[in-house]
Amino acid sequence: MERQWVMENRELKAPKQAHYFTPVAEKGDVGNETRDMLPLAPFVVSGGKNTERYYFIHVNALSSKYKFNIRPEYFGDESAYTEVFPRRIEEILSKNADAKIFCVFDMDTVVKEGLQDKHKAFVASLISEIGSGQVVLCESMPSFEFWLLLHFADYEGLLKDYREVSAVLAPYIKPYFKNFDKRLKQLLKSEKHVQDSGWVKRLLEEGRLEQAIERAKVCLEREMKEEGLHSYTKVFKAFELHVG
Repeated sequence: MERQWVMENRELKAPKQAHYFTPVAEKGDVGNETRDMLPLAPFVVSGGKNTERYYFIHVNALSSKYKFNIRPEYFGDESAYTEVFPRRIEEILSKNADAKIFCVFDMDTVVKEGLQDKHKAFVASLISEIGSGQVVLCESMPSFEFWLLLHFADYEGLLKDYREVSAVLAPYIKPYFKNFDKRLKQLLKSEKHVQDSGWVKRLLEEGRLEQAIERAKVCLEREMKEEGLHSYTKVFKAFELHVG
């Protein structure tokens, strides 16, 4: 597949130990009061409103190591991320000057929807925030499901779209759902299925998340050497910074 784009570089209690944030004040979710927080967990904004949102929600609930600020309004329509993300980023930074924000989105949408120019403009509009490390782009090619696949196995080569990656992922992850007889898309895209934390609990067992981080680094190195020939994900960046 020829690419026309260029690779770019609930709320629960705070973790016991700060890794890279200093205490700041954040506007509470209930009412208009302002409350002091312990070290501020990073924020996640994403184009996926079910799979991605519940994955991070469950990681928050199940892990003592990885914590994120997650709110429903930070997750939405994949194809609108170039317009929505800048607004969310501005909103977060206006209240939390030292916030770290991870932007999770799918690159197959960029190609499929012809968003290459919009994507470039989106990146250019955040060049300062990206350069300072406040905003980290965590795209996946083809989709977030490739990150889930890396919890189980390495993959060398290019999966072009969601259909292809889901075919490889399904045998690994479907048994983790109660309704595993359904198609994988029905499971991952439906709130009623992903809101049960069991599937993420299994993903966190036996060091699978840490394996996914290391595999994702290898996949990205392959893609950087042979652009356009390998699937990759930068979602690992949201997790590796917790290690310290």
